[in-house]
Amino acid sequence: MAKKFFVYGTLLEGFINYEKYLKGKIITREYAKTKGELYHLVDCGYPAMVDGCDYVYGELIDFEDYTNTVREIDEMEHYFGENNANNEYNRLEIEVELLEGKGCETAYAYIYNLKSAEELRSKDIYIKDGDWKKFCNKHNAKHKNLAG
Repeated sequence: MAKKFFVYGTLLEGFINYEKYLKGKIITREYAKTKGELYHLVDCGYPAMVDGCDYVYGELIDFEDYTNTVREIDEMEHYFGENNANNEYNRLEIEVELLEGKGCETAYAYIYNLKSAEELRSKDIYIKDGDWKKFCNKHNAKHKNLAG
């Protein structure tokens, strides 16, 4: 069972949910990437990672008080349990590649519970380079105020 998490959105350092859920709780942080496609959910103001062949960039983190932190993050991510149809995101184990050639690790990540690929692709913004932080900076988003 993985103990580390791959984060790519509002749980990244400097974003609102990092401040609320992770600040002061991180043991280690490393820059990493994983296979997938990344979208900015226009109606929500936060990202969604789905299966794909591109790379999604983020941080591989390990935190203190694993049980309580995961419970809080699960609630924030609207994760109600394995295979629950009401999940907004599913918490899955994925393979993560550390940047700078440091190897690979298994980690948990919140993968968007995709109901319809066509709906996602028609109304939300595909982030080709897989970097939501860069997307926010480029679009002058006030990412510290983003909810979600």
